[in-house]
Amino acid sequence: MTRSINLLIIIFTALIINGCANAVSPSGGPKDVFPPVVVETNPENSSRNVSGKTFHITFDEYVTLDNANKNILISPPQKKSPTYRLSGKTLTIKFEEDLKPETTYSINFGSAIKDLHEGNLLKDYVFTFSTGDAVDSLSLGGKAVSAETLKECEDFYVMLYADENDTIPLDSLPFFVTPNYVTKTSKKGDFSFTGLADKNYLLFVLKDANSNMLFDLPNEEIGFYPEMVKPLYIPVSQPVIDTTATDSIIAKQDSDDTLKYQIRTFVQEDSVQKVLKKELVEDGLLRFVFRYPTDNVNLSICEELPDSFNVMKVLSPRKDTVSFYFTPVKDSLWISMSYDTISDTTHYSLKPRASVKPNRRRAKDETVRRLEVLGNAKGGKLKPEQPLILSFKEPVVDVVMRDTMWFIDGKDTIFNDLRFSKVDEYGFKYKVEKKFESEGKYKIIIPDSVFFGIRGLTNDTTKLDITVPEISQYGNIYITVEVPENVPQVVIQLLSGDKILDSKIIKETQEIEFEYLDAGKYKLKAILDTDSNGLWSPGNYIKKIQPEKVVFYKTELEVKANWDIDLDEHWEL
Repeated sequence: MTRSINLLIIIFTALIINGCANAVSPSGGPKDVFPPVVVETNPENSSRNVSGKTFHITFDEYVTLDNANKNILISPPQKKSPTYRLSGKTLTIKFEEDLKPETTYSINFGSAIKDLHEGNLLKDYVFTFSTGDAVDSLSLGGKAVSAETLKECEDFYVMLYADENDTIPLDSLPFFVTPNYVTKTSKKGDFSFTGLADKNYLLFVLKDANSNMLFDLPNEEIGFYPEMVKPLYIPVSQPVIDTTATDSIIAKQDSDDTLKYQIRTFVQEDSVQKVLKKELVEDGLLRFVFRYPTDNVNLSICEELPDSFNVMKVLSPRKDTVSFYFTPVKDSLWISMSYDTISDTTHYSLKPRASVKPNRRRAKDETVRRLEVLGNAKGGKLKPEQPLILSFKEPVVDVVMRDTMWFIDGKDTIFNDLRFSKVDEYGFKYKVEKKFESEGKYKIIIPDSVFFGIRGLTNDTTKLDITVPEISQYGNIYITVEVPENVPQVVIQLLSGDKILDSKIIKETQEIEFEYLDAGKYKLKAILDTDSNGLWSPGNYIKKIQPEKVVFYKTELEVKANWDIDLDEHWEL
């Protein structure tokens, strides 16, 4: 009996102890944050007189390869990609073509090698070997940025060409052959080469759209150094270059004597003129889009026309689009267009295709089209000293003044006291000849049939309510810009983010003003306009023309209400 009681007590106590215990999984130790480590290679890294085509790299842990054919770069490039095979902790690389004699090869693994479990990256591991008696040890580095925006160029090919081709000129090599050496830019646009021979090279940068390492598409972004480059004996780590630096032609020598080249990239304009699109946009508007700017387009009509037919040629600001506005009094026309040495005669239908949806009746009375009047007062507000500009979607060819026009200044109403003056060459914009004072409230009533467009449209009755805030709501920027010698003019742009808010052209050193700005952050951008076209122009590799230089002011400017930013120092471009 006693023995049974003791046994029950033991069992009960064990159950209590077991119920109070918390189940805890065994600890796995701290998280692995270290990349894989190479512990052995066969042959050894930087070996000479290598004759085989198979190489082994062993790591201290299991690894994976991420997109090997994209992330691994081999110099000199191979026509056939090697095969990569993982077995245990060893990576085997087998070349599928014969290796060149007396040549140093570099295999840059980029972002391909990661450990199996945590995905820690072994970044830019390089395996080098030579088929000759010596391993080339020269280095070269630099940075690629967009010439127009100075943003870093990520994932661009950077290629070096030696002048060793007996049949193709050096400057033509990027069009026809793969480079002697190749690497890619990092997220920050940096690039570096190691294992280079002691030679001079052509340095070329390419955003390769079809991944063949050839500049063979007109829309591929490129960049080039204007002179031959020469590597140094100093090893190159990832180079760091200030993205605000403006001297992109001269190579930079750092304190460690590493030569770093900054390349500005661009999309080259095709030299062959071509009409990309010709279309009837809408009734009375025929548009031609060209590959690059042109101002010598001639239009002639190959048939007799009524007296009521009018036509006007309008060029876009870049002169790459030509629009023909005409009075739609005919259904079709034979039109001959000539530009440069090309002539084209086409029969055009001048009536847009009707779009009738199935199972729906057409309205008995179609809406009468009117000429829309748009004002530049955003949200009904004009800034102090800002004129009121009326804009139209087609050229206005006639303005008929009416006695029923109203101009209300506060509580004062004035009849027939509005005047309009043409702002642009074609008549898309007209200025209201009135002064709008700060802290004022105004109302304008324009009756119908005051403005007559070239296509026969007239305006409907238009009412505009306008207020002008007080000056203290705005801030101003004043800065003196120094125009460099041998630069005919400079375009200064005021930007909010990437949007251009205002633009000024100066031809000599002077102070410029950006006034009545809303509170916010702004950037200043300067374009050294060497061709004096008022726009940024790309380069041309064939003609060895670098893109126009762009400079951003060193800091972003924060404008506050009722505050002036008067920058005392001169902005040297």
